[in-house]
Amino acid sequence: MELGYLALLVAEIPRWIATMIKDDAIDFATFKHTPAKTTDDLLTQFDGNIKSAKEALENVTDEQLNETFSLKANGQLLFSSPKKENVSSTINHWVHHRGQLTVYMRFNDIPVPSIYGPSADDKSFG
Repeated sequence: MELGYLALLVAEIPRWIATMIKDDAIDFATFKHTPAKTTDDLLTQFDGNIKSAKEALENVTDEQLNETFSLKANGQLLFSSPKKENVSSTINHWVHHRGQLTVYMRFNDIPVPSIYGPSADDKSFG
């Protein structure tokens, strides 16, 4: 996976969570990626997607989380399961890709930010 696409994916996955909670399905054929031409665009998109995901999670009910969510490709059903299972697996998926992104950052001499506490690149650590 290319670095730019991976960064976009990490910025976009929180939007998936908000969409899952609000809607019954995501179809790869109609779910549009929001392109980011600059780092600032990417960060703005990430911030907006995090805000939407937090709002969706703060306002969701147990009943809504038990509703079925479906993932489709061009109308064809790939799988269906309760929204709570999809939200959980999406968070795990996001963590995985975020980890991949930090490896790319390290290989490209980009300082790795604090994720679960200070990184080796955090100047205030130590």
